[in-house]
Amino acid sequence: GAVLVKFAAKQVAASMGMRASFLAKTVPGEEGSSGHVHLSCWQGETNAFAADVAADPLPKPFAAAIAGVLEHLPAASLLLNPTINSYKRLVPGWFAPINATWGYENRSCAVRAIRSSRPDLWRFECRRPGADANPYLALAAVAAAAADGMRRDASLPEPIEGDAYALADLPELPGSLEAAIAAFGEDEGFRRALGVGFCEYYATSRAWELKAWRETVTDWERERYDRAV
Repeated sequence: GAVLVKFAAKQVAASMGMRASFLAKTVPGEEGSSGHVHLSCWQGETNAFAADVAADPLPKPFAAAIAGVLEHLPAASLLLNPTINSYKRLVPGWFAPINATWGYENRSCAVRAIRSSRPDLWRFECRRPGADANPYLALAAVAAAAADGMRRDASLPEPIEGDAYALADLPELPGSLEAAIAAFGEDEGFRRALGVGFCEYYATSRAWELKAWRETVTDWERERYDRAV
């Protein structure tokens, strides 16, 4: 659905003499464009994440799924934030997560646990992906991480209350494409879940993207440094 919407938006814009952009960050000083992923897990007609609306802690499958996503989020960033521009959205205070945190209805965290009086609406929201992510790969990354957490019954840390950006004692998620490539290479279990062949090809493609950026001299650099150095 998301892929078709992107194609349709581009076609409609082109027919009107305009161009639709799905950059993660298009305008400095404003919020970027996200591609959040919502995920629930079903057993037949039953949402495995659901429980009594006042349940605390979360049901085990729900908690383990979020724990898996948090654990693999550094490596998953390479699929959720695949371009140089992606990381210009991921800065403190702009409603985009910078650390591996979760909370109840907390939009400063990387993962938001969503409970409801309706069992079918229990789910989590991964807020890391940008609008520039490939929807297929973003969903695969989040699902693989969640499935690994449920498979291992991973332990979930305490939820974050308040501003997650202000927590200096938590390791930050990758803040650049270079850092994401490194994190991807260090998470063997995550790569194995996605398929070794695919991961080798994908990592190579992102390395080439980084190489192209490093070899580029931008107008900003010329304007800022031409007379200053």
